[in-house]
Amino acid sequence: MSARWIDDPILRVDHLTMRFGGLTAVNDVSFSAGRGDVTALIGPNGAGKTTLFNCLTGFYKPTSGRIAFSSGRLDDARIEKLTRSARKHDGEIFLLERMADHEIARQARLARTFQNIRLFPGMSALENLMIAQGRELSRAAFFSIAGLLGLPAWRRAEQAAVDQATAWLERIGLRHRANDPAGSLPYGDQRRLEIARAMCLRPTLLCLDEPAAGLNAAESHGLAELLRAIRDEGETSILLIEHDMSVVMRISDHVVVLDYGQKIADGAPREVREDPAVIAAYLGVEDPDEPAVEAVLAGNAPT
Repeated sequence: MSARWIDDPILRVDHLTMRFGGLTAVNDVSFSAGRGDVTALIGPNGAGKTTLFNCLTGFYKPTSGRIAFSSGRLDDARIEKLTRSARKHDGEIFLLERMADHEIARQARLARTFQNIRLFPGMSALENLMIAQGRELSRAAFFSIAGLLGLPAWRRAEQAAVDQATAWLERIGLRHRANDPAGSLPYGDQRRLEIARAMCLRPTLLCLDEPAAGLNAAESHGLAELLRAIRDEGETSILLIEHDMSVVMRISDHVVVLDYGQKIADGAPREVREDPAVIAAYLGVEDPDEPAVEAVLAGNAPT
């Protein structure tokens, strides 16, 4: 069976390093994420996962390294040519380390959620999804003129945005709460709403930072089903940081493991779960009780 992260990557990280003064949070990390895959980035607390995520999505500028992304093929010759130039992209291939976060979201079409939910709590669930489509609405309104006049182009764009927002509310089971303030929704519903808001951007790559954090077992199962459905549609690849191994092992095609800022494993979920270096990192000793740790990594540990 071919590995898409090798044969058809959508994202390639080469020798990424991020230092904060004398602290090296990410140290010479390289990996690829496959087109159409769910790629999980896992590791013990403090392994450098969120720092790496922040570099990918433009919140940090890495100390060194290259992050190449493309909605088409990642051609080595084109990447090298672009690297030697002063440009950020060539229209299809993007060097994310050269781009600001808003450029990455708008031009490269990466969308991201965070560990802490960042919805607009006083706005309705529907409005939260509408605001994600603000750029398209601004274009249709010619930056407010058409909107003020209620021109047909604006009305069509507004209806399209409402339709997309409503479709996502239906999909995550929240259409009946469309007009309720987002801050009044249960925690698990807010998590799903945040993912729906990111999907309203029509991303090529969806980056999720601990989406299952704080969810109960039933909510985690529902989240896994939602992410698997997004993956199976084939239009959006997924890269996630996650501590819930039941979610990781259920939906991931590819797992990358960090420990102390370095990559220690990279492969299919079963291979990673059985890797001695991963087992040792999670237990913190060199000669672990392998069956017990494998149960944790598989998401089957007793509570």
